Amino acid sequence: MELQLFGINHKTSNVSERERFIISESNQFLLNSLIKDKFNNSIISFFGLSTCNRSEIYLLGEKGVINSFFDEVSKLFNLNKINTSQFYFLQDEDAFIHMCKVAAGIDSQVLGEQEIFGQYKNAIAVSKNIGVMDSNLQRYANKAIEVVRKVRTNTNIGVNPLSISGLSLKLIKNIFENPINQKVLVIGAGSLAQDVIKNLYNKGITDIRSVNRSIKEITISDSFGIVSSPLSSLHFELEKADVVIASALAELPIIGKGAIEKALMKRGNKPLLLIDLAVPRNIEEGVKDIETIYLYTIDDIEKITQDNLGQRRIEAEKALNMIVRESQNVLLELRNTHFKSSLNSEIYNLLDSLKANELDSFKEEINHKDLIINLLSNNSFYDDSFEALKDIKKVDKHIVSSMVKGYFDA
Repeated sequence: MELQLFGINHKTSNVSERERFIISESNQFLLNSLIKDKFNNSIISFFGLSTCNRSEIYLLGEKGVINSFFDEVSKLFNLNKINTSQFYFLQDEDAFIHMCKVAAGIDSQVLGEQEIFGQYKNAIAVSKNIGVMDSNLQRYANKAIEVVRKVRTNTNIGVNPLSISGLSLKLIKNIFENPINQKVLVIGAGSLAQDVIKNLYNKGITDIRSVNRSIKEITISDSFGIVSSPLSSLHFELEKADVVIASALAELPIIGKGAIEKALMKRGNKPLLLIDLAVPRNIEEGVKDIETIYLYTIDDIEKITQDNLGQRRIEAEKALNMIVRESQNVLLELRNTHFKSSLNSEIYNLLDSLKANELDSFKEEINHKDLIINLLSNNSFYDDSFEALKDIKKVDKHIVSSMVKGYFDA
């Protein structure tokens, strides 16, 4: 089984295309059903990652299965409106290197951004909790976390890190002469929304309100916290806000052109800054046509990320070189682990299949490691389905002997 992935990201598509392919928790249940129905023997595990920059599906499966799986996923999620050339497909070492690049933030629109690491770990946790990610794929995912921690420790990619939430604050400073006097409305109460609120508060902006599907208490520090209002209060809150930052998880826009026009009438056409960090977008695209509205989406963020860009590029190159080196060691380790696990299973299956007199010969030679190896190498006992047993002589004989002893001791 081989690590494989396909995805779409900010390099290959714009936000209007990316929002057509979102891997939510409920969508992972659909994908799991698809695998059980059509790929039960060729895909053993998967997990999905969706952020504002990308949507990707990682899987462990038979070599090359990613292409036929993509065809079925395209039908399931009606992806025909996105050109296939905008998706990328990676396998084996390239797939693992990409996994590490994503988690490290060097594949992000904001080069070196720190929020993706938490999003990556959360995606793993969700997939484990809903039972679509097995221990084999978890090993790859966890090894990527180890690699990223080494990269963050041994390069300066994490020094003075930029973030999506921090860049939202920079936008506010670009638009308003006195940013700390502005009234800010944050839509959503997830991790990104909380990071936004924390950044605003730490830079002196304290007039912050929150709207969320459910009422939620958001604690930023011992001395500051806010309680979100329900979505039913959104129109009222729009009338009072100078800045709206949206990052709610929703399949359809929460704010439409009509709602903004109505709010502007109450505000006396006072300008309003809207920052839509969500994918799918929370704010209708037509809102940008309103004269007194400044609307920025996640794709506009790259226009304001020039701070320390040269240094971040240098550190990203160092990080990538380190990821490539570490990946080779990790994959060698994982392949060895997988091979030993397969070999152990095959030894048990073989011994289970033997007749009593054949099994006795193994019992007699159990303490003679070389003879045990010779017996297991005798392919008259098994057929071509025992792939690992064909290479048994590559494994330390002490390990093989322990496997056989383990069978008889069980």
